[in-house]
Amino acid sequence: MKKIISVFAGLFFISPILACPAYADLAQINLTMTGTIVDSTCDIDTNSKNQTVHIGSFATTDFKSVGSVSVDAPFTIVLKKCSSMIKNAGILFTGTTGSDPTLLSLTDTSGGGNIASGVAVQVLDKDKKPVAINSSSPLSYALKSGDNTLNFSLRYKSTLATVTPGNATAVLYFSVEYP
Repeated sequence: MKKIISVFAGLFFISPILACPAYADLAQINLTMTGTIVDSTCDIDTNSKNQTVHIGSFATTDFKSVGSVSVDAPFTIVLKKCSSMIKNAGILFTGTTGSDPTLLSLTDTSGGGNIASGVAVQVLDKDKKPVAINSSSPLSYALKSGDNTLNFSLRYKSTLATVTPGNATAVLYFSVEYP
């Protein structure tokens, strides 16, 4: 998400029918403009915006108990042309979750049904620690001037003692904030 510089202004139009009579005093109308000027931020690399991450294909028996996990699949978010004035970026991940806010629920992205059950998707940071989905506190990353690559990974995690086979896709969104 890029900070947007905006200016708001009001425009007043007085219809001739509602105009003040010629003998009335004309009032002074004040027009107040507000806005913010911010430092340049970073561009999100086009390859980072719409990614498909293939976590892998796993047998239901690979998930032996609740909390079993698959191997993880890496993905990156690349921020390009970061201004030297920007020192940090906050990354927020959003999506549909269940009772565990660190797990992304599976969704029928193809519309074909047959969704797996008993498993969800877990997002991990660069240190392989779980990341909360829909958190109000972004993950903070130090940035250097120029290009920056932020590393993450995804894996399946069982949520039930029995995992059933099927489509195991999910949709994850991210946003970038500059404090």
